[in-house]
Amino acid sequence: MFDYPKYLIKEGDKFEPEFFSSVMDEMTTLKEQIRDVSPAFKADILVSFLKDHSLDNNWIKANPELTKLINTGSLSTANIEALFESCRNKPFFRKQMEEFLKQSFSE
Repeated sequence: MFDYPKYLIKEGDKFEPEFFSSVMDEMTTLKEQIRDVSPAFKADILVSFLKDHSLDNNWIKANPELTKLINTGSLSTANIEALFESCRNKPFFRKQMEEFLKQSFSE
């Protein structure tokens, strides 16, 4: 059986947040869920996890509360993760998305 991407991203597509309303809604919810968590590496932790399900050991030590939330699966992230998976082989789009998310989670 084939795994089909949830989002169809073409080569050369630009990440334009307004075209991904479910992702933006999920980001709003996610930001609300983590608003009281330490800001230490918050954006880096979130983007790294959402992109590749990986976390740096220094980040885990610096922000155990956020890493615990991530590892328990209590955060709403399915659409953001699906978009990352859909653009895995589209580096231009992926880089724009990463930059947008890092900026958004840093606010």
